[in-house]
Amino acid sequence: MATETRPAELENQLLASLSEDTLKRLKPHLQIVHLQHGQILYSVDDPVPFAYFPRRGCMISLLAVTEDGDTAEVGVTGFEGVVAIQSVLGGGDNSFDFLVQLAGDAWKINADILRQEFRKDLKLQEAVLRYMHASVAQISQTALCNRLHTVEERLARWLLLCEDRMNGEHITLTHEMLGKMLGTRRSTVSLAAATLQNAGVLNYNRGRIAIKDRRGLQRVSCSCYETVRRRFENLYA
Repeated sequence: MATETRPAELENQLLASLSEDTLKRLKPHLQIVHLQHGQILYSVDDPVPFAYFPRRGCMISLLAVTEDGDTAEVGVTGFEGVVAIQSVLGGGDNSFDFLVQLAGDAWKINADILRQEFRKDLKLQEAVLRYMHASVAQISQTALCNRLHTVEERLARWLLLCEDRMNGEHITLTHEMLGKMLGTRRSTVSLAAATLQNAGVLNYNRGRIAIKDRRGLQRVSCSCYETVRRRFENLYA
């Protein structure tokens, strides 16, 4: 259990924004867990007994799922926020698949306990609602992006989002999984990745993606990346 963690060591911006009194009440209930790449935290319609606050280096994808099982990523959560926010707001069962995209550590807490604190703590309410507002904006922007922009632009945007949240130098991801993230065919993603590699902005080898030229990747990306990034900039200031 986390009992003596200082805010600077939490490595989660939402938790670190809370008051000492709030953290003092939450700390006995926070538990560090390691989330594995490819792990499904929750599927659509699952009950949500726990919330997760990813630490730096860990990233979770929110996947919208059709009745036929097709998926598309509509948002990501990293060290800036909380996964399964509906467990805090009392929204019932889950509406997305939550897939661990970047393996790493997260703080896990019982949803009932977090919900009780949310109801009585104005600072916690403010932080969670700020994150929820930014998250909804991200989901809306991603829907627009998936409709209007090329696969190359969307892939560049997605890789930038990953790099903002990762600790290591590589992203481990297959073309098949990238297709699921971007809501397109594997062959289409393969062509887009090859285009970016030929442009010298990334290196892709055996499921490992390394960003070589971030500025070049930003030039390829659509404006949606900057729009979303600004939403999360100074979120808890």
